[in-house]
Amino acid sequence: MSPEERETKRREREAAMKAESRRCVLDAAVQISQEVGLAKMTRTRVSQVAQRSAGTVNYAYGNMDGLREAVVLYAIAHQIAVLVGQGLALGIDAAKNAPPDLKDAALSTLS
Repeated sequence: MSPEERETKRREREAAMKAESRRCVLDAAVQISQEVGLAKMTRTRVSQVAQRSAGTVNYAYGNMDGLREAVVLYAIAHQIAVLVGQGLALGIDAAKNAPPDLKDAALSTLS
């Protein structure tokens, strides 16, 4: 195997590991948000549930705002109105840009 091929394989493994970490962190964040709410989700709890370090949470999404945005995007894709509603209440841009029918359903969860 040439040095270029080894480097390509290394980069592929690295990318796969990063994608797996992002998926684990997002899955944990969605679960926690459904249990305690988007606003009460903490980096510590996400890292515990995801079985990753708190640094991995930051590395995967930048900060908690980035993670909350990702949770809302997941909620939009999976039609989870209650999380979209929480995103609207927190002023998260993705929630503001949700499809109108989902936004209506989300707003009804807030009352």
